[in-house]
Amino acid sequence: MKRMPIPLIDAHHHLWDIEKNHYPWLAAKGEMRFFGQPDPIRVNYLPADFIEDHLKQVERSVHIQVGIEPSARVHETKWLQQCHNQSNGRYPAKAVVDIDMLATDVEQQIIAQKQYSITQGVRHIIGKSTEENKQLPDFDRDKWLASLQLLVKHQLSFDLQCTSEQYQQIYTVIRQVPELKVAICHLASPWEQTESGFAHWQQYMAKFAALPNVYMKISGFAMFNHGFIEPMFIKYASQAIELFGAQRCMLGSNFPVDKLYMSYQQLLMVWQNLLSIYDQEQQQHLAYNTAQSFYQL
Repeated sequence: MKRMPIPLIDAHHHLWDIEKNHYPWLAAKGEMRFFGQPDPIRVNYLPADFIEDHLKQVERSVHIQVGIEPSARVHETKWLQQCHNQSNGRYPAKAVVDIDMLATDVEQQIIAQKQYSITQGVRHIIGKSTEENKQLPDFDRDKWLASLQLLVKHQLSFDLQCTSEQYQQIYTVIRQVPELKVAICHLASPWEQTESGFAHWQQYMAKFAALPNVYMKISGFAMFNHGFIEPMFIKYASQAIELFGAQRCMLGSNFPVDKLYMSYQQLLMVWQNLLSIYDQEQQQHLAYNTAQSFYQL
C-alpha cells in the first residue's frame, strides 16, 4: 500500500492485555454490543499489535479508556505509562483515562490518575446507543457541570461520547465550561443515517461547532453500520470538517474495535481519500496538528 503522504497521529485507539486485566464487556462471550459482537477481538492488543496493524504509518497515538473493571482504572493508566515508556513515548503518547464523573470523589480520582505523566484527558461515556443507554445513568446536569469544572481546574480535557437524543442536554452544560477542551468522539455517534437523521445531526453539530473549545474526532464510524460504508463516512466527515474547520478535527482509528469490520490498511486508504479533498495545510491539521495541539503531544 502507498504510504500516507504526511505524518499521522491516531487520536483514538485502545490497547488491552486480557491475560493481566479484566474488561467485563470483552469477557462476555457471545454477547452482542452496540458496536458489534466482540468475540473476534477477544485477544491481547498490545503496542506491538497496533504497530503491526498500521505498519509503522502512525507516528504517535492517543489511548482512550476501554472499560476495564472499575477497581483497576488507575492500574490501567500505570500499565499504559509502561507502554509509553517502552515505545519511546509514542504508543501511546498520551492517554484519556477512565474516571467516574458521577462519583463523590471525582477530584481524588483525578489526583490519582495525574500521578502518571501520560494522563491528558478523561472519558466517561454518556451515551452508547439508544438501547444500551437504558442501562446507563440518566444525565445529571448539576453533577456533570461540577465534574467538568474539576477537569478545568486540573487542566485535563474531556472526550465526549454521546448519542443524538442527548445532544441538547449535553450542549447546555458544555457551553457553561468554555475553558474545557472537549473532543466529540466518533462523529457524535450518528446512528440514524437517514436524511432526517443527518439533518438533526447537522443542526446540533453546528451548535457544538460554534463553541470554540469543542473539537471533533473523525473516528469509529464502522460501529454505526456494523460495516464500513465509505460514501456515508465521507458525507459525515466532510460536513464535520466544514462546520468545525480542519483545525478542530482529527482522525482516530478506534482500533481494535473497528478491526471487526476493516483492516487498518483499508482505513488508511479511506483516510487518504478524505484528505485528498483538502489542501495541504488542511490535511496537516486533520492528520497531525489538531491532535498534537489538543492532547499536547
